[in-house]
Amino acid sequence: MIKNKIITAGALAALAVTTNAATTSVNFTEGAANQQLIATTIAGLDAQSNWNNTTGQSGTLAALNDSDGNATGASVTWSSGGTWRDGVATADANADVGDAQLAHGYLDDHSGGTPQEVVIGVTGISYTTYSLILYYSTDTDGDEYGAALVNGGSYNTTGTKSRYVNPNWNATNSFTVTGLSGDLNIEVSPRAGATRGSVAGFQIVDTTIPEPSSTALLGLGGLALIMRRKK
Repeated sequence: MIKNKIITAGALAALAVTTNAATTSVNFTEGAANQQLIATTIAGLDAQSNWNNTTGQSGTLAALNDSDGNATGASVTWSSGGTWRDGVATADANADVGDAQLAHGYLDDHSGGTPQEVVIGVTGISYTTYSLILYYSTDTDGDEYGAALVNGGSYNTTGTKSRYVNPNWNATNSFTVTGLSGDLNIEVSPRAGATRGSVAGFQIVDTTIPEPSSTALLGLGGLALIMRRKK
């Protein structure tokens, strides 16, 4: 009897397969080849491949893919004062280091004219709940990044602006917002003195509690029937 219980418990654990969480990642670029993340390159704090690359200071990119390469139905729209780059990241970006390519190009709040906030919107997010990881980049060390308004809540990074180092992302140039749902809206304050609003990219990480797959449910039902027959 004890042996049967152990086998049954192991089988139940093996069948308790759940759907995998996914991540949708967006990389803002000037358009240079060494800023573009190819599908197999991994980058970000939530280390994932299949990043979606944008080009230019404003635009729309539809049919975003997730980290498994599947179409999500989500779409991103962005606007900014311009684009720029962190030259310190160039060598690693040329060597196809993912985090360097992510940091190398970014949306800037300024391009010789009046400073402008960086505005990003994502619609069609299928995740019931998700976390946002926002990545900043800069061409100058020192001072701080501008405050970000995320779905109506205000957030700041801590510490000072830092140019690319490998590994790159820490509390000075990235932050995470949890417990989000619905469409995503981000507004980053433009420069004021040495403070900057310059966004390299972001990740939307699915935090929905996964449900058992249909295969697992069928397997569990079959095991329940076997156990009833053995009693």
